[in-house]
Amino acid sequence: MTSFFTLATLILFLTLSSSSYSSACNNIDLKALLVFKNSFPSTPFPTWTTSKDCCSWDNVACDSSTGRVTSLSFFGNQVENPSVGLNGSIPTSIGGVTALESITFSSLSSLVGTIPPQLSKLKNLKTLILYSTKVSGPVPSFLSALPALEQITLANNMLVGTIPSSLGNLPNLNYIDLSGNQLHGAIPPSLFTKTKDKLPTFFVGGNKLTGEIPRSFGNVGFYNIDFHNNQLTGDALFLFGKSKPLAQITLAGNKLSFDLSHVEYPVLNLGYVDISHNQIYGTISNQITEVPNLGLFDVSYNKLCGKIPSGGNFGQFGTQSFEQNKCLCGTPLPACK
Repeated sequence: MTSFFTLATLILFLTLSSSSYSSACNNIDLKALLVFKNSFPSTPFPTWTTSKDCCSWDNVACDSSTGRVTSLSFFGNQVENPSVGLNGSIPTSIGGVTALESITFSSLSSLVGTIPPQLSKLKNLKTLILYSTKVSGPVPSFLSALPALEQITLANNMLVGTIPSSLGNLPNLNYIDLSGNQLHGAIPPSLFTKTKDKLPTFFVGGNKLTGEIPRSFGNVGFYNIDFHNNQLTGDALFLFGKSKPLAQITLAGNKLSFDLSHVEYPVLNLGYVDISHNQIYGTISNQITEVPNLGLFDVSYNKLCGKIPSGGNFGQFGTQSFEQNKCLCGTPLPACK
């Protein structure tokens, strides 16, 4: 009697579970993915066959309760990954997978063309990663029509043009990486102005950006900033602040010019400061020694003067961190006269 009751309970549980759990791929997504596959005729998609649930295909992830495809991920840096040979442009059919929350194309040197406007149909998209490909054209302004976007990584591609100011309209966007492209023009002051209760990361190093860093960024609680190797000018003092959450700031290789003497360095998270190869003047404030987790500090190739602070963990930095300034002195440089 007991065993029968247990068996009946198990059957009831499985019946209820099967009614609330679906592993079958949504038919709309299935059709769109098959069109996507056929856009790359020379690329092996061995698991992409109608004899299998598309939620079990390589490079695909689904919501277990709805069967909707929520993620597509293609990596070219893994020998065993079938997407290594992904040749051609991003198929427009990707816009038909309307429940997508995450898209990744990474380290795919044969991926070319522009970013298709059909991405604007993906209203649930939170993460867009196109990293180290041959994708070209502009950073699309239509990305601002995707209200759920939290991360845009378009680094190490062949993108040209300017950064769309309309990206500042995205309330959830807290991570932008546009580094390693050929972008020019000014950084839009609208970026991150609607981002609340976040710790934004903004990487635009290795481009051709000009003009001044927007003053509005002084009101943004950045966690990571990397503007290296551009042609930025003017002040950056407002990016610092003792109580700010900043963990990394990289401004090296620009034409920035401001007085470093009165900078208050963030003490909570700061671990990395590289402001080398600019035209920064003044002295290095002793307050820097209060930063407990500082692992890199590079002010070389500027116009700084005065005695290098000592104390804290500041003794770990060698000559290369301070060389080629106007008149810095003290350990690890020659003693002050």
